[in-house]
Amino acid sequence: MMRFLPSRRAKRSGSSNAPEKDPQLLVTEYVLNMSISCLGDIDVTPLYEEYIRDSRLGTQEKAELTAAYRSLHPMQSMAITT
Repeated sequence: MMRFLPSRRAKRSGSSNAPEKDPQLLVTEYVLNMSISCLGDIDVTPLYEEYIRDSRLGTQEKAELTAAYRSLHPMQSMAITT
């Protein structure tokens, strides 16, 4: 399946009329939120724990999110000690 082509499957009917977000866009949004939180010396662990449970993310997106979390986590410990 090619990622850049829209899905041909019928959209699920639900109470929300908002279109489903692309999982890659979700990861980008989540990493941005975690990065901004780190600038304010806020522990992003609760954010990460919430984001990683998002059922819209696939295995690849969860791996990217985990990698971003691990790269941001050392920044927090340095910011707290300085």
